[in-house]
Amino acid sequence: MIAIIGAGPAGTNLAYLLAKAGKEVAVFEEHSEVGSPVQCTGIITHSIDRFVKLPQKVIANKCGRVVVVSKNKRIDARVSEIVMWRNLFDRFMAERAVDAGAKLFLNHQFFGFDGKNKIKIKDKKNNKTKEIAAGDIVGADGPSSAVGKAAGIGRKFDFYIGMQAKVRLSMDMNEFETYFSNKDFPEFFGWAVPESEKIARLGLGARANAKELFYRLIKKRTGKEEVLCWESGIFPIHNPKQVIQKGNVYLIGDAASHVKATTGGGIIPSIKAGYTLADCIVRKKDYQKAFMLQSGKELRLHLKIRKMLNRFTDSDYDYLLGLMDSEKVKNVLDKYDRDTPIPLVLNLIMKEPRFLKYVRFAL
Repeated sequence: MIAIIGAGPAGTNLAYLLAKAGKEVAVFEEHSEVGSPVQCTGIITHSIDRFVKLPQKVIANKCGRVVVVSKNKRIDARVSEIVMWRNLFDRFMAERAVDAGAKLFLNHQFFGFDGKNKIKIKDKKNNKTKEIAAGDIVGADGPSSAVGKAAGIGRKFDFYIGMQAKVRLSMDMNEFETYFSNKDFPEFFGWAVPESEKIARLGLGARANAKELFYRLIKKRTGKEEVLCWESGIFPIHNPKQVIQKGNVYLIGDAASHVKATTGGGIIPSIKAGYTLADCIVRKKDYQKAFMLQSGKELRLHLKIRKMLNRFTDSDYDYLLGLMDSEKVKNVLDKYDRDTPIPLVLNLIMKEPRFLKYVRFAL
């Protein structure tokens, strides 16, 4: 039996793939329901279509334009983005895994290993701990992975605090906004994503002082400090040195830092990694090597871009937006999304050679 700890999209997508391949799979989730608490903006590119066909019930909105704002510049560009109800998406992914034959256990918390092929699980509902035999164990249990720590491969990640809340804010339903400023968003950025005509998801990423920076943003964007509900959490920055396999123990998703350092998004990288890991488990292949071949270059490029952006001044952001504000560049941004960073960067350079300055800076 294959035991997967964590019923987020990384874990349940893997469970679906393994169950379809005829494997016996059990997913253990410490919370009483899948998809709660929500700690994600829930906006993804249409690259998701390569892996999962989303049912209409999980889609809150679709945006065809992004507005990018720096200190002295404001531009817009065509995009194709999906705003999801994140809790419903997680539940859909879990239901898909169960329908394929995986078993799902809620209120079950991982406590450690008992030898090589047994895990200790606490049934929180009955307050009882039991040992479960498992030939393979997968940690899909977030950036503070208990599985990774117990296996001796957990690392102290570099991470950001994602401070987000639902607020009353009227926006054009066809566009979302991103904000760049050294003062207001040091070393990351802010965003406003509409989920209805009068409600938006407003947030930012920060290493420190996240709450103070958020209240500055909400006051500036809405004129008040009213929060309807919080959807905050932490997200790791990709670490290319992270060990993601030790014997029969594997890590995936946030537990393995499978996150785009540019945006903090982890859904599509984690789902893509699921295909890699499922194949490795079924065919007894080296997951570490396979992941680096299939996804390593993309995530390393995101990391290099993030390190470059963290050194930007407001003038750098203004200049970058100026380069982006041309039809030939916007056509590239429309064709290639952030989940295909290598062709995106190469085509940007071909259309606008001045982008080469930033590529050299990143490298």
